[in-house]
Amino acid sequence: MTIPSLFMLTLAASAIQAQTTAPVWELGRNPVSPNGTTGQVEVVNGAVRLDGSNVFAVPASVLGAQNDYTIEFEVKRPAGTKPGCGIVLVSNTDEKSKAGFALKYFPPQYNACWLFCNGYQTCEQRGFLGDAFTKLTFVVKDKRMTLFRNGLLLALTDAVKPSDRPLVFGGSASAARPPQAYELRNIRIYDRPVFPTGFDRSAERMRNFSGDQYFMQRAEIKDPALPRILVIGDSISMGYRGFIAEHFKGKAYVDYWVGGGTDDMEGEKASGRSAWKGVLSNGPYDVVTWNSMALHAWPKPERCPEATYAARMTRAVEFITNNAPDSKFIWVRTTPWRTTPTAGRPTLYTAENERIIRFNRMTDEIMAHDKIPEVDLYGLCETKLGTVAEGSQDAVHWNAEVARLMAAEIIKEIEKVLSARK
Repeated sequence: MTIPSLFMLTLAASAIQAQTTAPVWELGRNPVSPNGTTGQVEVVNGAVRLDGSNVFAVPASVLGAQNDYTIEFEVKRPAGTKPGCGIVLVSNTDEKSKAGFALKYFPPQYNACWLFCNGYQTCEQRGFLGDAFTKLTFVVKDKRMTLFRNGLLLALTDAVKPSDRPLVFGGSASAARPPQAYELRNIRIYDRPVFPTGFDRSAERMRNFSGDQYFMQRAEIKDPALPRILVIGDSISMGYRGFIAEHFKGKAYVDYWVGGGTDDMEGEKASGRSAWKGVLSNGPYDVVTWNSMALHAWPKPERCPEATYAARMTRAVEFITNNAPDSKFIWVRTTPWRTTPTAGRPTLYTAENERIIRFNRMTDEIMAHDKIPEVDLYGLCETKLGTVAEGSQDAVHWNAEVARLMAAEIIKEIEKVLSARK
């Protein structure tokens, strides 16, 4: 038998398995318990309308020991663009014991979902629902969850702790807004993992980990002898971090955190301190490259006062490095803020960019004092203004080719550190 024929046979077998696996609970076939119902819940032709004010529940027992199970359903967002409430699509979260999971949806203009595991937000996905029905599939294998949208991988999580709470559908995720109706149909629950046809479970992928004040992505560690790298930053880092991971594939593991802010770190219970502690506890890391979410903070005087910045950043660097004494930190200088002309080329003559220049200089002094090397992405971007389209209304982001160049500069500094540690 040829390899292509064997592959097609495997896909066919997977499809047959998915079709013949009987659900242990199905909307329209199994009754909805009145004990877990609030508001008016009516099942019509295997579908139910939920508007944020009504809820129905399925007993926790349908998930068994919660080591292996599958939940699938289809959902359609309300028609039109009138603002209204978000909805809890599904949840068995136990906030007290930090167990279970939840998926919450927030409507347009936001149109995003938040996935929670063990009481903490684990990931966010924008552009989540379209005008047609969207199929969502939650597959849990060995307590670890894989979320699919229309059969395509959306997120992988760490282990979800078993919860004794019932599985609920409905309820408001944004109670301050007026109700609006969402239609859910074809809700089915299986007592085993049922992966979508063709999904390759053996491929290398990052998993979402979360805790108090943070969520991040971690690579699966198969060879503990390889170095570990943590890339931290704002949306600019989202452009270059994939190139870094690609470069070090097979040579080091690259984790990623969209975060790293240092503007809320005063006091032992500060959210910034909790976030940094949690993220660094996923190490130890050989190298940490970071930028403190600067484009979200530095141009905003109300969020990041210039008069107190140097002192606060100095304390933040001390706290971070003390919590990871065996890691080598590399500071990534903040990139520019451009003008957004309706015609003609953007320039760097903005009040926001003048603040970025001053804050970069203050940070340079702090990093020099603590002997933390820097990567000058600001200087790189200064030379790439010609890559920005005329009339662009995006003041901060850069195209993929510039992001690749950013990654190359960061990779050079990482490799210096790794070579010195051999």
